[in-house]
Amino acid sequence: MMVYSSNAYAQKIMKLDNELKANSKPMEAKRKGISSVGKYQFGPYRIVSGKAGWTTTTSRKRLFSFETKSESKKKSSFIFVANDKDTVLVNTSTNTKVSETVISDESMLNQSNDNYIAIISPSADTVVWKMIVVFRSGPEVEGNFRAEGILTNGVTNIQIREIKQWEDGKSPVFKVICGYEFLIDNKSIAAVQSSLDTFQKKFVWLNQNLDERMKSVLAAASASLMVHTDDALGALDN
Repeated sequence: MMVYSSNAYAQKIMKLDNELKANSKPMEAKRKGISSVGKYQFGPYRIVSGKAGWTTTTSRKRLFSFETKSESKKKSSFIFVANDKDTVLVNTSTNTKVSETVISDESMLNQSNDNYIAIISPSADTVVWKMIVVFRSGPEVEGNFRAEGILTNGVTNIQIREIKQWEDGKSPVFKVICGYEFLIDNKSIAAVQSSLDTFQKKFVWLNQNLDERMKSVLAAASASLMVHTDDALGALDN
């Protein structure tokens, strides 16, 4: 199943915090070439190489039950470059648990829980950042699609929150997530538009007042969320 827009030509921008919008410029993210990990480029940031590991899946079904539960695990990694000089290594792992109802070889999704972890290691810094985002989808999930997470180095905690509204105030088709914003003490400092609506472009916003190291970390985290969206679309197609 592919998630798509009812109007393929209506390019949209997600709703942004007013202060972030005033203190940043949208950087369109474009994917270059064909690879297992998308080589996204936006502004002075880009993924230069990546490697996706195998996906392992196990499933089980209780006797006399129509419910089937499965669990899959996947790892990947990519090299991210900022300003053509600073290199960041990103290692990711995804653990997905799915509950489906299967009747007469027809399956219907009940709920999918996706735990996504990205370890962000800048070469110019000894500090390692860890991003944990929990994605939930399916008819048993309030709003069909939900996500929340944190980006932390053990000292600074950055909240990650879903955005489910376009700039014009309308909700996306199928209530999918438009993108994510990063917040410190409820103040929005960055955002990434990365939607399951395949007709909408991807963008990244970084508050211009942030120092360059923080911008690089947030940019790498944004790129990681784009890569995860690609994986989620691949899972939907299957």
